[in-house]
Amino acid sequence: MINPLNFRLFHVSEKNIIALLVWAIISLLVTSVPINANELGAFQRVETETLDKEDFFFPDDFQGKSLNIVMLAMSKEEENGTWQGEALVEWYTALAEQGVLSDDVLGYHFSVMKVPWFIKGLIRGGMADSYEGKLPLSQAGAIFIKDLEKFAGSPGIELDSQPTLVLVAPDGKLLELFKGEVSEEGVTAVGEAVAAHLQPEAD
Repeated sequence: MINPLNFRLFHVSEKNIIALLVWAIISLLVTSVPINANELGAFQRVETETLDKEDFFFPDDFQGKSLNIVMLAMSKEEENGTWQGEALVEWYTALAEQGVLSDDVLGYHFSVMKVPWFIKGLIRGGMADSYEGKLPLSQAGAIFIKDLEKFAGSPGIELDSQPTLVLVAPDGKLLELFKGEVSEEGVTAVGEAVAAHLQPEAD
């Protein structure tokens, strides 16, 4: 005879597995999420420095005249955070090769993490060595934060172990969100979104 309690637990577990599989499939796809300005917050302001050792106030110092593409690696796990950072370097390269980035549309790469104070310099140095020649070190850095959930939650970004790209207007307004690994379809989607935001509004 089947124990009713075990039977119920089996079905709950089965539903959880299905939900996890659906989430896993979705998380592997690059998705564009239109942002509702009424529901979205703003980036938390953090004083940091770029990989060329210059002071940088995130997000105040974004310099894109027309648009900024902010690439964020955010994770509680070191291995996943490292993977996200490398994935975003690939994103930067792909967007640059496709002509999405320009003097007016700048790409910024930041790894956001919580680490002991005494290894911060080692992390910045390691990132600079790893990213040298792959993207401008003046547009990349590490953001050391005490509360990762708060940092991600302020603008409404989910911590889901996936690389994040955010289109940000020159005035700091968050416009559109993308997640996932780089792909031909993803680069096309980001490029189309950038082009749409650069189009002048109709009178």
